[in-house]
Amino acid sequence: MKEYIKRSWKFLLFVLCSGLIGGYCTGLYIPEMYSQEMLQQLQEQGMTAEMLVLSGATQYGIFYGVILGAIGLLISKKVGLWKEIRFDKNAVAPTAIISIIGALCLFPGDKLIFGPFSNWVNDVYRVSPGLPKIIAGLLAGGVIEEVMMRLFFMSMLVLTISRLFCKNEKDIPVRVFVAANIISALLFAAGHLPGTMAMTTLTPLLLFRCFLFNGGLGLCFGWLYRKYGIGYAMIAHGFAHLISDLLMVMFF
Repeated sequence: MKEYIKRSWKFLLFVLCSGLIGGYCTGLYIPEMYSQEMLQQLQEQGMTAEMLVLSGATQYGIFYGVILGAIGLLISKKVGLWKEIRFDKNAVAPTAIISIIGALCLFPGDKLIFGPFSNWVNDVYRVSPGLPKIIAGLLAGGVIEEVMMRLFFMSMLVLTISRLFCKNEKDIPVRVFVAANIISALLFAAGHLPGTMAMTTLTPLLLFRCFLFNGGLGLCFGWLYRKYGIGYAMIAHGFAHLISDLLMVMFF
């Protein structure tokens, strides 16, 4: 355990700080997007703005960041998914391409494709994002969601599937990593549905939108994780949010 902490403390400190700051910023801007019904429910439960901010920072920093990050580190090393975070010239181009495509899917792609069919989607892009939303997308989205969905959950799936179905194989087959990536991407998409339901009524169109964009991007982030490591998945995810938010700032 002492050796594990010695090797991993920098990474865990990074995700802790990212989660605390990202969670704090998420707590600042998310209530602005909730429906009146949802805000009323929060008030009835005695939830104040300060409590939302504190809850966001605690959840993202300690539970999603440090705890899931520590477990994910152990599992990813066990199944061969962990790669030390360092510069890899071969990873630059695919990471940049996925970041840009992801950003354009979020904006203006989302508005152009689904805006004509949904007033709520249009309303999402009527207001330029503030600094809390930009920081939350970069850190809570880019760092902590990758810790949760790729480092922890995808690694756990690889371990579980290989133990159940590939006991007699010396190495974990490629198909196990592919299956784990697909399942984690679908769950990543599904994880965005409660947030959508807190802001508007969920329709088949919005359901399709969620799995198309979030699921598709989740597959790309999972591929980066497997190919180049969690660091590049974080960069692509975070910069997809950052670029799309900056485009909104520039054009609105």
